[in-house]
Amino acid sequence: MKRKSIRGSPLVEEGLLLGLSIITLTVVLSIIVGLLSGVKDTFDLSVFRGQEFMNQLQQAIQRILQYFRIG
Repeated sequence: MKRKSIRGSPLVEEGLLLGLSIITLTVVLSIIVGLLSGVKDTFDLSVFRGQEFMNQLQQAIQRILQYFRIG
């Protein structure tokens, strides 16, 4: 009767689990990076560009104050 060596089995299992966790982490991080770059591109294309946004905000506040005859 032959005895199978089962000493390597836990190491193989741990190695497979470690590899699977690394692959999962890589996929999750790539999804997060993709979403963040999409959000960044959206803000770059929108009206939220530094000085332009501040000028528009200041004009809007002035119009509101003039409407209520405060400013």
